[in-house]
Amino acid sequence: MTGRVPVRELLGVREVAGGLLLVPPGVAGRAADELRLRWAGRELGRGRWEAVARGCSDVLVARRRSAGGGPPVLVKCPRTGEAVRALVRERDAVAVLGAQLAPSGLRELLPQTLDSRLGARPPVLVQGVLPGLPGDVLLARRPGLSAALTASAFAVLDEVRGATGGSSRDGRLVDGWLGHRLAVLSDRVRWCRGAEGTAGLLALRALLRSELTGRPVEVAWTHGDFTPGNLLVREPGPHPLADPSRTTGSPEITGVVDWADALADGPAVVDRASFALALGRLLDGRSWGAQTVQALRAGVLHRPETGGIPLSGALLAWLWHVSGNLEKSRRLARNRHWLREVLVPVLRELAGTAG
Repeated sequence: MTGRVPVRELLGVREVAGGLLLVPPGVAGRAADELRLRWAGRELGRGRWEAVARGCSDVLVARRRSAGGGPPVLVKCPRTGEAVRALVRERDAVAVLGAQLAPSGLRELLPQTLDSRLGARPPVLVQGVLPGLPGDVLLARRPGLSAALTASAFAVLDEVRGATGGSSRDGRLVDGWLGHRLAVLSDRVRWCRGAEGTAGLLALRALLRSELTGRPVEVAWTHGDFTPGNLLVREPGPHPLADPSRTTGSPEITGVVDWADALADGPAVVDRASFALALGRLLDGRSWGAQTVQALRAGVLHRPETGGIPLSGALLAWLWHVSGNLEKSRRLARNRHWLREVLVPVLRELAGTAG
């Protein structure tokens, strides 16, 4: 999902499911969304909408319960062709990855597809509701758990890497990682086709190819948007002595959602770097762009919770972030604030360094 929910709103949320903040249907507003829900309801049969999440993406998400009872489900209604394609990628990635992870037990962390009608009118994807609280909501309430949440999240990454990972020297993989994502920036953002933007993109490609080609690179199934907001967690209980600064245990990861940017043979470092950059945004209020510029100047991305992450990992995570969001929604290409805070500073820094 693009954008973030203000902390003051996160603190008051009561309805959470599948990594999304849900509100009663009547609060959702927007006539077009109400019509989508009506159409989807006719397709899915008798039941009732319990909550809706409009969010900032091009996918309308609602929780629904069938007339016959049973557990609620998440219904995803894409608003645009880009959103349909993103949900197709998510559905297919979860199916393939789930089969690979089944022996390890990690399959339980993935959303379960219950019904897929993404080629119909209206297009709809139905998933099971995973338990837990979104990690960004947890950190908004209890920022002191950032190190413990990071440890739990990285333990999941280690398990996925152990089940699906390996090492590669194939430069064609690197070209595949970069080519499409750089093209998305150039195609969708006019500034990237100007002199400064083009110079920045060329410098980014040259730097990453130099860092990643001709040496072993760890590859594995990568999520592509591995951030606290896409993790569901079971919150640890309070300390027996009622000390609010202490807890019993660490946050337990109960689900990982939003797999639209997943890749079977992606660079393993990208998920750790994405998590580190997202922590900086959540805890310090620093944009992905500002943090990536600092990493370029320091030669490394560093946070207390994550330790040092190679510059190539930070740049890959930034590239995954901006290209993935632009691919899901064309609106960001016209969002001057997002471009000014997240995209332009990094390419300007790269262009200046190359010059």
